[in-house]
Amino acid sequence: DLNMPVMNGFEFLTELCKVPALTRTPVLMLTTETKDELKQQGKALGLTGWIVKPFNPAQLKQAITRVLRLPA
Repeated sequence: DLNMPVMNGFEFLTELCKVPALTRTPVLMLTTETKDELKQQGKALGLTGWIVKPFNPAQLKQAITRVLRLPA
C-alpha cells in the first residue's frame, strides 16, 4: 500500500531495492490512490504494477499472472 504508517509504499520499495537479492522482485502497489503522478513515481522507482482498491480477486489474479508471465 502507498499509505502506511511509519514507512509509505515508495519508501518500502526504495529499501527493498537496496537488497541485492531482491532487486528483481516484482512489486504490485495495492492502494486507494489514483493520481497519474503517483503511478509515474512508482514506475520510476521500479514498481511493477498498480491496482486501485477496492479491487476484485480477478483483477489481482490477472496482474499476478501478467507480472509472473504465467499462462492465463
